[in-house]
Amino acid sequence: MIVRRLVRTCSALLVSGALSSACNLVGLPGADTDGTDTDGTTAEPAPSTGDAPTTGDVPTTGPNDPSGGTPSDCDFEGAVQAIFTASCSCHAGGQPAAGLSLAAGESYAALVGVESSQSPGSLRVAPGSPESSFLVEKLSPGPSVGQQMPIGGSLSVGQIATITAWIAAGAPETEVFACAPGQQGGDVGEVEIDVDGPLQVQVGETLPVTALVSDPDGEPVEATLTWKSSAELTLYVDGQGVLLGVSPGTVELTASAGGVTSAAVAVEVVDHDPPAATFTQVRAITDARCAVAGCHVDGVEPGDLRFDREPDKLWEELVEDEAEQVNMPRVAANAPTDSYLMHKLVLTAPAVGGRMPFGGPPIAAEEAQVILRWILAGAQFN
Repeated sequence: MIVRRLVRTCSALLVSGALSSACNLVGLPGADTDGTDTDGTTAEPAPSTGDAPTTGDVPTTGPNDPSGGTPSDCDFEGAVQAIFTASCSCHAGGQPAAGLSLAAGESYAALVGVESSQSPGSLRVAPGSPESSFLVEKLSPGPSVGQQMPIGGSLSVGQIATITAWIAAGAPETEVFACAPGQQGGDVGEVEIDVDGPLQVQVGETLPVTALVSDPDGEPVEATLTWKSSAELTLYVDGQGVLLGVSPGTVELTASAGGVTSAAVAVEVVDHDPPAATFTQVRAITDARCAVAGCHVDGVEPGDLRFDREPDKLWEELVEDEAEQVNMPRVAANAPTDSYLMHKLVLTAPAVGGRMPFGGPPIAAEEAQVILRWILAGAQFN
């Protein structure tokens, strides 16, 4: 019980910290970047989680240990790929942005030794040379071309330190490298979702879960968790492990860390009539996270969708107009699974482009819950 409690504590701290930042190497529609998304539904920047280093600098501390520490062993799959998997959904799926796939099994070949399309003559990742790697430059303030990625935010100091340390070590694909100071390495032996038996979630309601991560000796370790629902339009799970019932059905829930995936847990989503949400509540979310510089605002209107319009105009755009690149309404009243807005928010790989919000981790389940409840209640202008 002591070990189990320690692992739960580590996992909870990790989920609340390591996944709070983003890694989408994307740009504005029409911009000259290594990654774009032009599907025209929703977009938002990631909140800034700390000052990013200048190009080529290796931070000496990380978020888990402000005073630094003795580096241990990391590897690409468990340390670097975990960042991409958790935060770079636009560069995954069948149509990764700009053809740049950061999905597991594909990202290494797409980055290491590959010339940047935005900065000809520069490599996305130059092994052994962070200062010559365009990836590091684009994640840092004031890149020579275009904007810092992700738009409107930055990776945490610890995440950039991990990526930089990997490149400095020669960008190994399978061999271990010294973790950045303050960051932890170590192999993952087991991942276990911390529940007893099947779960049940009501449509429109949320349920937080945690996963227990241990090394091959059974000792608790910190690791970036990636959550997956086998049917995301039935059950949505955000980067914090919070579940949201979207539509009735039964799905399998798994959690992964360091290349190890937990046993699947069955989750039944049962029909339910949740409290209604209003368009005013939806607007509070879109005003704060979508109607910001670099997203769907005046002058930046992918799909001719602007979130900075007057409330009545925005409601018309969402409820009365179809999405431009798919034969589907942006919002279908009473039918969230038929609403392209929900597809873009909860699907890892929607029909066009990547999951929104742009440049950040998956939308929080509590925010998706508001939008879901508004649609379920008829998507009224209220």
